[in-house]
Amino acid sequence: MNKNLIKNFRWNFEQLSLLILSVGFVATISTAWLSATNLRQSISANAVVNIDVTALIEVEKLRNAVESQFADGRAFFLLGSKTLFDKQKKDKEIFAESLAKFEKQYTLSQVPEIIKRLVALQQQHQEIFDQTMDLRGKQTDERAVAQSYQSKTTPVRTQFNESLDEIVKLYNDELNRVRSHARETAAGADVQIPRSMTRLSVILGVLFLGMILLVIRMLKERNHQTAERTRLFNEAKKAILARDEIIAAISQDLAEPLSVISQTAEAKDTDSSEIIKSSVIVIQQQIKDIVDQTKMDMGGLTLRLDQLALDVILEDARLMMQPIAKKRDVRLQFESVNPPVLAFFDYERVMRVLSNLISNAIKFSPKHNKVVVKVRSDQQFVYVSVTDSGPGIPEKRLAEIFDHFWQARKTADQGAGVGLAIVKTIIDAHGGTVRVDSHSGHGSTFTFSLPRRRPVGAHLKKPATTVRQAVREIEV
Repeated sequence: MNKNLIKNFRWNFEQLSLLILSVGFVATISTAWLSATNLRQSISANAVVNIDVTALIEVEKLRNAVESQFADGRAFFLLGSKTLFDKQKKDKEIFAESLAKFEKQYTLSQVPEIIKRLVALQQQHQEIFDQTMDLRGKQTDERAVAQSYQSKTTPVRTQFNESLDEIVKLYNDELNRVRSHARETAAGADVQIPRSMTRLSVILGVLFLGMILLVIRMLKERNHQTAERTRLFNEAKKAILARDEIIAAISQDLAEPLSVISQTAEAKDTDSSEIIKSSVIVIQQQIKDIVDQTKMDMGGLTLRLDQLALDVILEDARLMMQPIAKKRDVRLQFESVNPPVLAFFDYERVMRVLSNLISNAIKFSPKHNKVVVKVRSDQQFVYVSVTDSGPGIPEKRLAEIFDHFWQARKTADQGAGVGLAIVKTIIDAHGGTVRVDSHSGHGSTFTFSLPRRRPVGAHLKKPATTVRQAVREIEV
């Protein structure tokens, strides 16, 4: 399928998504508007219906209980029936229970005071009833006793009804207030709901517009990022090709001089022969450095780890670098720990680390000075440091001193290119660290670490070729 068609398809899909979101947005607003309208109508229709009137019903029950007490009491004194006596006693109990329940459920601010008055009136009625019972024992005329009871209880009965009327008035006033508030609420809803929906619509509209603009911006940004990734990918491919060409050119250029140097090494001049042999090994290692750096960049660097004593590799490094140091009138001083310490490392590659660091130290050290190689250790790592007495490294260059050689061509003539880059690459692959301490005019100290314990998953292999073996191979 054509790439332009694919791009247009993606864009149409995104437009369709935006259209679906727009339809959903409109549907949501419409549903919300209809719901609000129905709510307003419900509030207007039911504003007065949803008012609690059970308090008034309970008041009438209390009034009936009071009336029943007085009527049953008068009938009892008039007729002397045991049934009427029990009934008016039951009426009193019902009244007391209803009054207590009413006090708990319906408590306006003035109701408790009225309840107290009703309780007091009930007590007063009981006292009148007890007095009339005493009179009934002395007076045989039931009609006179009944009239006495009625005349004494009439004021109490009137006060009962007045107190209950006060409660009715309080609740009628409250009901009127609630009705008025409900009407005002309904009227307010009729105005406020459309206004609120208008504000909601405006806010949602702004948010939706912002979402559209954000999506458009994201699409533009995505296209820009895609173009940028394509550009960077193409540049990376060109850089890799250029780097590989440089590596191939360097290897090809060094191969022929190496053959000439090897032939010259057979001369009778012993000193020159040793210098040439050491130079051959250094050049060979430089070629391997370039190859290893390429492998590391491609994720293919594999180490061959052996458990070796540091003294062995330090002695080999001294043998290899001594002719070069002697030629430059620089003294090599190796200070190792006693007893010797063991570490897990790739002999060939760590030898290249040492040769790179020591050769740089010799190159930058003035004549009649020394290069010091020291070893120290702790429980986890062995630390090897190489110190020179050269001019030091400017502070502004310390951050890039271990950069790849093709990123440091401006300083390649000073010997700080591929050598230091491969030093960091090899030590990092071992799980160690490398750092530099330097001050301009006071020399430099490079320190790297190697693990004393076998890394997880590492396997011991046959020892790598030592410098002595390499020299013998060159001599042959």
